Amino acid sequence: MRRVIPAVGCAVSAHALVDRDVLLWVQRSAITVLVLDDTGLDLVQSVSVRPNQVVFRTGDCPDSIRRAVHHGITRFIVGRQEHVDHLVEYARRTTFVYLAPGLPTVVPARRIVVVGLHGDIDACGTPTEWADAAEYALCRTAQARTLGTPAHRIVLSRSAGTVVPLSVERLDSIVRAVDEALRQGCARWRLARPAVTIAVL
Repeated sequence: MRRVIPAVGCAVSAHALVDRDVLLWVQRSAITVLVLDDTGLDLVQSVSVRPNQVVFRTGDCPDSIRRAVHHGITRFIVGRQEHVDHLVEYARRTTFVYLAPGLPTVVPARRIVVVGLHGDIDACGTPTEWADAAEYALCRTAQARTLGTPAHRIVLSRSAGTVVPLSVERLDSIVRAVDEALRQGCARWRLARPAVTIAVL
């Protein structure tokens, strides 16, 4: 991917860690691991992925959020204000959040720092769908700025935890599509180019 966008961040789903080669790559490179559910949280704990490598997507169960916080995770994708409220209750140190598509902003809270936005793509999403998600995230970035919530990062990932292997050519086409969407969107909304992490595994 970095052949196409040198500064792009790479991430993998926790479910991809069942592949030994992927696990070794994650452990050696300190790449970001996206945890979507309790099963993924169990997995990253069992294979000793460091908490500072993990981004946890919050769900409906407060206990999962509590578990993630107690495991030392400090980066979360939040979809509702109550997810932030739970983080405020459980976290004892600065916690960094990405806003999911349905959450334009959050109520300011102690120790909670909004760092970016998250975009979902279907498990078998086409390069065009990845580009659309990137463009929509940029539009949300402009909106968040007007609401007083500056966001300088974007994380794009599949919405499903299923691992769908992709060829190098397919990966490159996705990254090229995202790169072009970012270029056009930043020009349209007069935004500085955000840091982007793409989780395609």
